[in-house]
Amino acid sequence: MIRKLLFLILVISIMGACSQQETEENPTEGKNFTLEEVETVITEQGIELDKETDLPSENVFIQKLNGITPEVYNVKGHTLSLYVFPSTRDREKGLQRFEEKTARAEVVEHKAYELNNILMFYISDDENIQNRLFEALEELDASK
Repeated sequence: MIRKLLFLILVISIMGACSQQETEENPTEGKNFTLEEVETVITEQGIELDKETDLPSENVFIQKLNGITPEVYNVKGHTLSLYVFPSTRDREKGLQRFEEKTARAEVVEHKAYELNNILMFYISDDENIQNRLFEALEELDASK
């Protein structure tokens, strides 16, 4: 009887350790954010999002990534491209696809932001706006 009990405790311990390891390797995905939530935190940072953009369709920052077409904004004369993917994993695949597309190209100065299912590119070296966009996403992340 004691041998069976010890065997059962051993099996439960091993199963618990395996499931804990799996959780650490594959953390549960965070909250998926909507386009509206992202737009709101950005505008709360005092950044005006102008939908009037006149970009050529071959611009790499406005092309579909894994079936997702970005929302594109003009921010103080610079492009902000915002992809809302169905999941974090899809966002990771989207960024990988972007890197594959641009691997051999000379890409203009830009900043990429990643948060859960959100991928955002700001095509400018304006550090003030870059920092405010980063703060907006931090605020969004803290709100989940």
